[in-house]
Amino acid sequence: MKSLKTAVVVLFTLISFVSMAGVNCNDKIKNKDIFTSEQVEMKMRHCESLKESRKAFRATLTAEQKAIKKDKSLTRKDKRERLKATFSEEQRVLKNEIRSIKKQNRAEFRATLTAEQKSILKERRKSRKMK
Repeated sequence: MKSLKTAVVVLFTLISFVSMAGVNCNDKIKNKDIFTSEQVEMKMRHCESLKESRKAFRATLTAEQKAIKKDKSLTRKDKRERLKATFSEEQRVLKNEIRSIKKQNRAEFRATLTAEQKSILKERRKSRKMK
């Protein structure tokens, strides 16, 4: 009985934490219909793990860099190129850290995919390219 109460409290805490903090992450997960609940949870954890690094990176942006990000006359590619040119060494290190975390998360998630899930995802990518 005691373990059941503990499990319920832990589950409730987890759900409330995810509902409060993971709203954006939950919206970012695509193809939920073919993933298992464990895979969706893994994606949520991965998304949450990147939040702090991204927040730390955004905190290092200068006024000039923020102005470049807000400039609506530039294309996404132009913004990226201009921002890269203004990055300090610290910002480059943070960006590389974020990139390596994403790469590690991607590899970890891919290892959980079944052959059937892989084929469904492949079909969806092909149909999206055809449009």
